[in-house]
Amino acid sequence: MGRKILLPYNFTQNDEKALGFVISTFAGQQDVDITLFNSYMLPPEIDLSGSPVMDKLSKNVTYLKIRVSDQEEALKKAKEKLVEGGFSENQVSCLFKPKEKDTAQDITNAALKGQFNIVVINRKPGKIARFFVGSVFDKVVTALKDVTICIVT
Repeated sequence: MGRKILLPYNFTQNDEKALGFVISTFAGQQDVDITLFNSYMLPPEIDLSGSPVMDKLSKNVTYLKIRVSDQEEALKKAKEKLVEGGFSENQVSCLFKPKEKDTAQDITNAALKGQFNIVVINRKPGKIARFFVGSVFDKVVTALKDVTICIVT
């Protein structure tokens, strides 16, 4: 059985480091499949007709839909970087889906559902707020069993 790698990607500089790690570590190996993963906030479906306030809200919802489309394109560009880095087109796929719970739970669910045996995540140091709510890193590492987790800092 080959290695199935889940690479959560949220368009940050740390995600670029994780992308570079995957390229430098796994490129050129035939038994590797990589899935870039992003869960996004789904723009609300609201009846926006009938009033000036709703017209203003319509512009905001349209903006959010454009942002989601831009993120999907950015995820495809990350896929292109992996292909340029030495993976074949059929070794790399994208999983771009609406957020179901929170980011950590979505990553965990994707890893378990897709039977990934490696998850590459990054860890952002600092921020006192993580002390109270917990970081994505902590939640994913705690939730996944029998999965290799590569942490890029």
